[in-house]
Amino acid sequence: MKFCIIYKYSSTRDKPLLGKELEHLSSILNELGHETFIFDRDVKNWQNVDIPREESSKMVFTAIEDCDGVIAYVNHNDLSEGMAMEAGYAKALKKKILLAVKKGTDSPRVKSISDLYVEFDDLEDLKDKLNTYLNKAFAVSQ
Repeated sequence: MKFCIIYKYSSTRDKPLLGKELEHLSSILNELGHETFIFDRDVKNWQNVDIPREESSKMVFTAIEDCDGVIAYVNHNDLSEGMAMEAGYAKALKKKILLAVKKGTDSPRVKSISDLYVEFDDLEDLKDKLNTYLNKAFAVSQ
């Protein structure tokens, strides 16, 4: 399976840490036999490249179209219009949406349309839960 990982920044200061967490999540999914797309990694190579919102949205939407499902990764409570828009697009395409939320945080807009909700303590905890959740979410399509 191929997953588009969507996420939200709390600030530009937090981008390096989030990048490391997303890379770790991607490697977990790779270990489980899945491919991933992460916009900031696969398009921007983790650089601060200024891509107009309209253009970047088209790129992410194309990636969502090409994926089997979406994993929305949330590690803080700040709202993200972009993440909500991407999740809504995935839902319109009838893609499965797995919301992975660090304990103590929330994303109510995405939670309301997600197919599966995974709450985790840390990335090792998330790793332990993902295989079961992914098998459950994609049982029909496997």
